[in-house]
This record gives sequence, C-alpha cells and structure tokens, in this order.
Amino acid sequence: QAGGRVARATMRATRSAAELLVGSSSAPNLHRPPSAGSGSRGGADLRRSFKAHSAFTTGLTKHEFGHALGEHGLDWEDTIVTAVRGQALKKGIRPGWKIHMIDGHLVNTAEEIWGRFEAAKWQWRSCNVWFVTDMIAIRAEQARVRAAKIQAEAERLARLPFEGSQDTRHLDQVKEGFKFQGYIEGAENRAINVSQLKRIMEWSSNHCHRWRDPKTRQKLSIDMMTLHQMNHWLIKPATQEKECAFTEMVTRDKQQPWWFVIHWWGEKVTDLLRCLEAHLHLRKTPDTSGFWIGAYANRQHSLPDDLSDGHQKTVYYKALQQAKFQVLLTLDAKTDFKPPATPLTRLWCDFEALMCVDEPKAEVDIATVQGNKAIILTRGLTSEEKDMEKLNLGSGYKQKEYRERNFSTDTIEKLLSVMIQKAETTEPSDRDRILNCVAGKKQGEPAPEESEQYLQANKRLRALFALSCWRRIISVAGDASDESIKDLQLKITDCIRNDTWRDSLSLDIAFMNGALEKMGMVMRSLPPNLKELDLNVSSINIADEHLVALGSSLPAGLEQLDLGLAGNVDLSNVGVANFMGNLPPKLWSQSLNLKGTGVSKEFQDKSDTLDGIKQAIYDESQKGNLCTTINLLPNKEVRGRMTYQLERSKCY
Repeated sequence: QAGGRVARATMRATRSAAELLVGSSSAPNLHRPPSAGSGSRGGADLRRSFKAHSAFTTGLTKHEFGHALGEHGLDWEDTIVTAVRGQALKKGIRPGWKIHMIDGHLVNTAEEIWGRFEAAKWQWRSCNVWFVTDMIAIRAEQARVRAAKIQAEAERLARLPFEGSQDTRHLDQVKEGFKFQGYIEGAENRAINVSQLKRIMEWSSNHCHRWRDPKTRQKLSIDMMTLHQMNHWLIKPATQEKECAFTEMVTRDKQQPWWFVIHWWGEKVTDLLRCLEAHLHLRKTPDTSGFWIGAYANRQHSLPDDLSDGHQKTVYYKALQQAKFQVLLTLDAKTDFKPPATPLTRLWCDFEALMCVDEPKAEVDIATVQGNKAIILTRGLTSEEKDMEKLNLGSGYKQKEYRERNFSTDTIEKLLSVMIQKAETTEPSDRDRILNCVAGKKQGEPAPEESEQYLQANKRLRALFALSCWRRIISVAGDASDESIKDLQLKITDCIRNDTWRDSLSLDIAFMNGALEKMGMVMRSLPPNLKELDLNVSSINIADEHLVALGSSLPAGLEQLDLGLAGNVDLSNVGVANFMGNLPPKLWSQSLNLKGTGVSKEFQDKSDTLDGIKQAIYDESQKGNLCTTINLLPNKEVRGRMTYQLERSKCY
C-alpha cells in the first residue's frame, strides 16, 4: 500500500522533473540491517552533497551503548532512526529520532554513522550517541535537505546537453534571447557592429554549456567556439522561422559596412571579436561602425547562388563596394598542431580577396591573434600615426614599426605563397563554381585542375598581401646572420614585381636605415607595366647617385610619378637635373617633394609639376657662373713691357 502511494506521488503531472528524480517525501524509510552501513551507499554520493550542518541546541539526548551488551540495535536511513531493538529498544530510543553526534563527532551521513559504530566495535569499547528528539526540528531539516536536493537536481538537469540544435528547450531559449526585428533589403546593407557582436557573445557564453559540437559531441565553451558551431547552435535556429539573416534579429535598420571582413568559419569567435575591437581602436572609427561578416549578413537558409554572372554580381562584391574596398583579413596563428593562416587555404576567402586586386584604392589590413593579443598590419599609416608625423617627422613611422614588429613572419610567408587551386571549400560544388569563375569557364562543369588564370590570380593575390606586409619586412635591417629575413625580403619584392597586370603602385621606405639596400629593394619591386607610381623615400640619406640610379630603373611605360625626397640633405641640383634626364619618355605628370634637401630654393618652389622642375633646371643653366679671365699680352707701345687684359664671362 505504501509503495502504491509512492507510485501515485511520482506520477503526478504537477511534479517537476527534479522532484520526480529526487523522489517523494512520503516514501517509506528503507530497513537497514544492523551494522550494515554499506547497504545505503547506493545513494551516498547524492546525499553527501547535502550534509546537514544544522546546529541543534535543544532536544538533544545522550545515550551510551556498551560493547559488552551486544549490538546497538539501531537501523537508520541517512541520519534518521528507522527501527530499534536490543540496547536501543531498552534505552527508549524511538524511530524518527536523528543521530546527531557519536563520541563527540558530528555525523552527517549514514556512512559516517556506520564508520563510528564500527570503530567502537573493533576497539572493544562503548560509544556515546547524541540524538535529536525534537520531531518538529527534524522534519523542518528534512524539508530543507529535500528542497536542496531538488534544487541541485534541477541544476544538474539544466547542465545536461541538448539533443541537438532543434531541441525545443533550446529553441525556446533562442526565441527568448533574440526576436525578429524586420527585413533589410540587400545583404550588403546588413553589416554588424561590435556592440551587437558582444551581445551575441554574452548570450552564447551564458547558454553554451548545454551545446555540443555537432560532429565530435565535445562540450562547447565560448573561449573555444568556432563560427561553424555558432552557426549550428544560434544563427540557423534563430533565423529559421523568418528565413532571415541574423543581423535582422538584432536591428531593423540598414547598417552600411565600413570594413569588409574576410575570415574562415573555423576561427574562434573570441579571436574574431578581439581583432574587430583592436581594429576599431587602431582606425579610430566610431563604435557603431559596421563590419560586413557573411555569417551574419547572409540569410543562411537561402544562400545566394550568383556566380554564373561573374563575381561582380555577387553579394560579396556589392558589400565590398559599399565598404569602398576596405578589407580586414583575419588569420589564425601558428600552433603546435597546425600551420598559421588557415583562411588562405579556404577558397571562399581567397576569392573574396581576389575581388580587390583590380581596385587601385583597395586597402587590406591583416590581423591575427598572438598570445590573446590582436596584431594588425596596415598598408600605410593610420590617422593617428599621420598626426604624429605632422608634429614630429619620423615618429609616425616609428610607431607603425613598433606596433607591427611582432607580427609572425611564418604568417607572412603563407601570405606570399597563396595558391587558390589548392584551396578547399566545405561544399565540394562551391569549389567548382569558384574556380570556374576564376578560370572563365562555364558553370556546371568540373573545374580544370590547372589554368593560366589560376597562376595569374595567385600572383595578383600575393602582390596584394605583399603591399600590406611591405614595411613589416623591408624595414628590418638586412643582417646577414638572419637569412630567413633576407629571403623574405627578396620574396616580397618578387611578389610585387610579378604582378605584371598592376598599373598603379604606392611604396614607402621613408625613415628606414640602409639607403643602398632599401633603394635596391624598391627598384627590384617595380612591375614592368606600371603607369602610376607614388614613392616615398624621405629621410633615408640617399645622395645624387642613388637618385640617378632610381630614375634609370623606372618602368619605360611610366606616365605619372609622385616622388617624396624630403629630408635627404645630400641631394643637390645636379642630382635632380641628372635624374630628370633619365626619366621614362612617356612621363607626363610628376611631383617631387624636395623639402629639407640640399637643392636650391628655386628647385623646391617649382618641384610640384614636371614643367615646373624642367623650367627650374633651364633657369639654373642660364644663370651659369661669372668667371674673370686675365690675359697677359706684349705692350705694343713700350718695348719689353707686358700689359694685361681683363674679361668677365659665364662659365657653364
């Protein structure tokens, strides 16, 4: 009959799962044979978590159990007496009392009680037992212990993993955390800002203890979570009902991208956030600045298939246009288990970067996390570094070299060795589609294994990345003891020169040491078909002969030249004039910055234009130098005397 009551109690619909697992408070106490403490050990671990530390100050009674009088005659469950006989019966001990203390030691579990009795038994001595006889206090404590058990069981159930991303309990949590805000037309208008990403990260951190990797079933934490896993557990479940992009779950307004982010989905989401935060700080952009990230901007349940019309019709190119081809490439660092720069082995990443190679104003910042700190390479000076340069010449360049100095050369080596035909995609069909687009082949057919267009794409990508890495590598002193740096310097110059399709180039070696070495690297880097060149060689201590050599090495088809020569005090009018005599024949536009050099003020004032500097050279040639010539001649009138003749003329 008692068992029936237990069954009915545990089947009540009003009971929580935790109450059902803990059990009913009306369940009968199990009989425990004398001195058989191990009989209750099946639930010992659970009960041990709820030690009763209550201090009973009233209702205590003490009884001594003698060893010579036979067994103590007590049965108990937890610390509650369930049956009495022998000594216990004679002493008037009643079922329901609580065993509180044995030989001066508080006891909190059935095992501790059994252990104390066994110790007295094997030592052939009696033991003193304190009982709590206040039944009201005992029942109150039992209720507290039971409530604690139910609470702990509820917490344990809350830690159990969900069955999958479609678990109804998980979907309820997602719906509560993120509500649809409204559709935003055009994926290129669905950038996301750092504040919104932080909210996503915080919510995921608080809920991901029940998430498991969909393949390995490994428990997930926010510190190790990748975007693949974030997409599986949050992005797709949150957006499936409305078939929207995740950006549309956090805002209803268009958010224009300031920067287009190239990354791979296996990157840690925490590393990506570190890079974005560091980039915001470095570029001094507003906190509301949008980053275009495909995982959040695209509608993952209806991904666009728009490669058949070429890359310029894709949402990625449109987003790049919105961002004015300002790109942030995030790379993973080298570890003991894998090489660095995994995104370069992912075809979608390479393809997105390839869309920038024909844009002369494209700006690619490259970020990686090394030792939990984001390090970023920039193609030029940041706004803050430019301001420093205005106040103190050279300080901005020094700051740039300082912040980039720890960027891994292993990562740069990978950037200069990218091969798109070796890159991979998650979906095999994507690889054929992208490579066919690069090779100019018809969609729907297997992509060719090799193609001239692949080689062209590789050279163009390497040059694009080399320009962002330029100062990090070229500024390093060419120490003969470090052959790896010298090899990397040669490789970076080769990468830029091999981009024979490039017609516009900007290089900067201002304030670097080693004029001959650096000028040689510049001349080695110039692509043969260059038409526009912006070159800054300020304050590197070059002399006239270096400038003349530079003029001789300029590409024959060069049409426009902007050359910064400021701060090179050894340059003279003669050097500038000889440089002008070696310029390419097609050059029609030129600007020279000659401030702080040894040339005359007339040259400096007219150096902004090609015609101006030519006029200055002509004017200088017409000035010449006045010479005095003295001729000694026989005096015709006085025999034996000499007369002299004085003449002043120009000497050229």
